[in-house]
Amino acid sequence: MIPYVIKLGSVLLASYACFVLALDAVLAAAWFAFLRRRHWSSSDLLALRLAPIAGAALLCATAVLPAFLWYEPADRPEPLGAGLLGLGTLAVMLIGAAIARTGRAVAATRRLVRNCTAGRCGRATGPGIEIVDVAEPLVAVFGALRPRILAARRVLQSCSAEEFRCVVAHETAHIAAADNLKLALLHGCPDLIGALPFGAALVSRWKAAAEFDADERAAGADRARRLALASALIKVARLTGRRESCDTTHVMAVAADPVEERVRRLLSAAPSSRRGPLRYWLIGCALATPIAALPAYAALHRCIELLVALR
Repeated sequence: MIPYVIKLGSVLLASYACFVLALDAVLAAAWFAFLRRRHWSSSDLLALRLAPIAGAALLCATAVLPAFLWYEPADRPEPLGAGLLGLGTLAVMLIGAAIARTGRAVAATRRLVRNCTAGRCGRATGPGIEIVDVAEPLVAVFGALRPRILAARRVLQSCSAEEFRCVVAHETAHIAAADNLKLALLHGCPDLIGALPFGAALVSRWKAAAEFDADERAAGADRARRLALASALIKVARLTGRRESCDTTHVMAVAADPVEERVRRLLSAAPSSRRGPLRYWLIGCALATPIAALPAYAALHRCIELLVALR
């Protein structure tokens, strides 16, 4: 039984590597061919980025695993080929690299929190909001599972009461949308794209879209609130100036790029809240995959045998 289980694990890992590399290639080709020229919501960009790993995991769980269990005899010992072991090792490396990236993100966030809370002022403007005495004009959500808002005292002093309320509403919108948790998932994608500049560019694109969405949820169609939030963004950007800013790569910060585009949108009429259909297409494909795989089990098992015998 143990060799059977080892063979099954090796087949699943190798299959995951094959599927995720193929889906990574499809995503990269589609992105550079036409997807990057469209304006996507943060939800669509999240679904697009997670599609390769979700698709690979789904194919392994609903196609490879049932085909192996149905057709593979448990009492037939068989040596594992170098090709299978190599692909399995690649899958383990991708997963290990994703865990390492997540660990680095968590460590960087904790360092930033320690640096900020060392100057805690001991006063707050509302539940879950801490005012800290730091040089950087920082207002950000920290933490994925237990998020909290830290705001620099100089931002509180520079903004009017209404402007600061809008800033807090913006960060509260990030918390309501679980954006820090989504950001952690994006940084920890176990695929090849996660280790490439293309992956970082996708994460940056998602962060910008998430900032736009949080601005809209915070200000809505209220003209006065939109003007107040735009004014606060400009003031925080001016406070930052040309000085070296702290690294907010792993948190959702109110003054995150692109400030100019965010101000322009806030000063214009409130855009439509209609979302793109991309994530619904992806969900539909995911639901159809197990059904479509049913008649292909025998052919898929033959492919598994070829993979096992690959030298």
